Amino acid sequence: MYGILLVSVVITLSGFMAYLGDQIGMKIGKKRISLFGLRPKYTSIIITVLTGVLIATLTITVILLTNNGVRKALFNIQEVLVRLDDLNQQLAVKDRSLQDREVEIAERERELVLIQQQKTELEEKLNQNQQEFARTRQKLLATQDELTNTRSDVKELENKRVELQDTNQELNERIASLHEQRKELENKMVVLNEKIDSLNEDYEKARFMAYKYGAGLQYYREGDIVFQRGDIIYSDVIETGQTQQEIVDQLSAFLERADQKVKEYPVRVDEELGTTLQLRAEEIFTVARTIINADYDRVIVSLVASVNVPQGDWVYANFILNEDFIVFQQDEYIAECVIDADGKDIEDKLSELLTDINTRAVREGLLVDNQGDVGSIDYDEFYRLHNQILNYHGKVKIKAYAGEDIWREDRLSNNLSFEISSVEGE
Repeated sequence: MYGILLVSVVITLSGFMAYLGDQIGMKIGKKRISLFGLRPKYTSIIITVLTGVLIATLTITVILLTNNGVRKALFNIQEVLVRLDDLNQQLAVKDRSLQDREVEIAERERELVLIQQQKTELEEKLNQNQQEFARTRQKLLATQDELTNTRSDVKELENKRVELQDTNQELNERIASLHEQRKELENKMVVLNEKIDSLNEDYEKARFMAYKYGAGLQYYREGDIVFQRGDIIYSDVIETGQTQQEIVDQLSAFLERADQKVKEYPVRVDEELGTTLQLRAEEIFTVARTIINADYDRVIVSLVASVNVPQGDWVYANFILNEDFIVFQQDEYIAECVIDADGKDIEDKLSELLTDINTRAVREGLLVDNQGDVGSIDYDEFYRLHNQILNYHGKVKIKAYAGEDIWREDRLSNNLSFEISSVEGE
C-alpha cells in the first residue's frame, strides 16, 4: 500500500511539473521571450529541458526521502560475501565432525576384533586346561584305586607278617610313595582348579568387554543413542545480582526441571533418588560460585551431555555458562534481498534470505542448538510472505526486522517482521 501511494504521488508530481513546464514554454514561445540572448525558439526548448530535469530530480528526491531502502541498495555486496564465507566455514566444520565419527567407529571396530581374538584365545586355553584337569582327575582316581588295592594287600600281608616281613617293608615303602604321589596330584589339582577359576574370570571379563564394545558399536550403527556427546539437554536463564541462597535455589529448580525433561526419554532412573542425571557435586558448587561472581546481569545455564547416552543408561552431563544479552533490539534491521515477483525462484530467494538472517544472528552472538541452527520462521509465515510477493509485479525488496527484543538464548521464529516494497524505477 505504501509503494502504491509513493508511485501515485511521484506520477502526479511528474505530470504536474510536465504540464507546468509545457505551459511556461508555450507562454514564452508566444511572447517570444529571449533568455541569454538566444532566439525564442531555443529559449522554449531550454525551458522544456529544464522542466524534464526538474521532473527527474523531483522523482529521485522523493524516492530517496521516503524510502530508506533505496539509500542502502548499493551497499549489500559485502554482506553476501560474508554469508558465503560463513557457509563455507560451517561446511568445513561438519566435514571434520563426520571424519572424526568415521575414525571413532573404525577404532571401535578394531578394538572389537582384538577383544574377539582374545576371547577365542582364552576359550582355547580354557579347553586345554579342562582337558588337562580331566586327565589329572583320571590319574588321581586310578591312584586312589591303586591305594585302595594296596591297603587291601597290606591287610592280607599283616596277617602273614612273621613270614613276609621283607615283603611288608617293601609294601610300606610303596604305600608311602603312593601317598606322596597322591599328595603331589592333589596339589596339582588345587593349582589347576585355581588356574581354571582364573581363566573363567578372564573369560567372563572378555565376554563382558566384547558385549560392551559390541553393544557400543551397535548403538552407533542402529541409532539407539538418546543424547550424543555435546547435545544440549536443557537450558535456561538465571539472573545474577541475587543472594547466594537465591542463586542456589534457582540452580536447584533448574536441575529439577532438567531432570523432569530427561525422564521423558528412555534412560536409567535411580530407584532410590528418582533422578536420571549424573552430576558431580563440586561442579554444581563451581557453577553456583561462577553465577554469584558474574559481572553481567543474566547467565544462560546449559546442561550438556558429556558422553554418548544409549537407551537405558545413566545421563552424564556437565554445565556450560554463557552471558545473555540482547542480540537484536526491537525493530532493528537484520537483512534484506531483492526478488523478482514474476520469477520462478521466489521460494529459493526467500530461503536465501532466511540463511542470511541465520548467518548474521550467529555472527551477532545468538546461540545455536544441537544441529547448529538458531531457528527459523514457520511454514505458515513463509508462505504468507510468498503469497504477498505474488501480489506484486517486477522486482520487490524484502527487509527483515526484529519484531521484538531478541535475546541470545532465543530462537528465531515469529519474533521476526518483514517489509515488502516494490523497487521499480530504481
